[in-house]
Parts: sequence; C-alpha cells; structure tokens
Amino acid sequence: MSSINPILVQFLYRSAIANLSDKKREIYQYIERKEDELEKIARNEKQFIQLMHEKSPFKEAADYFSLDISSIKEVMDEAQAEIDLMIMERSNRMRWIDYTGAKKSFRRKKSKEWTFIFVS
Repeated sequence: MSSINPILVQFLYRSAIANLSDKKREIYQYIERKEDELEKIARNEKQFIQLMHEKSPFKEAADYFSLDISSIKEVMDEAQAEIDLMIMERSNRMRWIDYTGAKKSFRRKKSKEWTFIFVS
C-alpha cells in the first residue's frame, strides 16, 4: 500500500471507520481521540509511552463504556482488523489509468482543468 497517495490512504481509513458498527466506531474513535490528546501534550516518545501507561485510553474507555479492559481490547482488535481489511480490499480493487496523452483532446480554450478519482 506504500505506492498509494497518502491522502487517498487517509480517505480510505476514514471511510473504513465510518463503516464500522456503531459500537466499534464509538469505542475506536474514543480511544483514538484520547491517544491524540496524549500525543499533543507529550514532549517526546518516552513521555508519550509514560502517559499512555499512566492515563491509559483503554482504561478510560473501559470506565466510560462500562466494560472491562479485555472487552475494550477485543473490540479495538476487531475494529482494527476490519479497517485493515477494508482498506486492503478497496486499494486492491483500484485501477489506475494514465490519461496523460488523452488530456489534450479533452481541453477546450480557457476551460478549467479537472481531475477525478473514483473509489468504490
């Protein structure tokens, strides 16, 4: 997947998250948000790891959703597996077509140039 444009990967990632079940999506996004908050306040990787241990997003999610940590971990593992699979399947279905030479025939005088990408 390294040959895919990073912006497209982010689009596929957000799309995959949106396709998770409500419960998985809510838990996944809650933990992601908490991890992002810790990343913003950490000065370096070592402090980030320390904050992750002290203010565990998994523990906070377990408290917030009234579940045990192992259930939260299971939901996160399932969600991540689904996200990875959706991204992989969609990126494998993509077909790139080079229209570089054909572009001249589509141009009109003083018209704007448009580029489209279709992802299914």
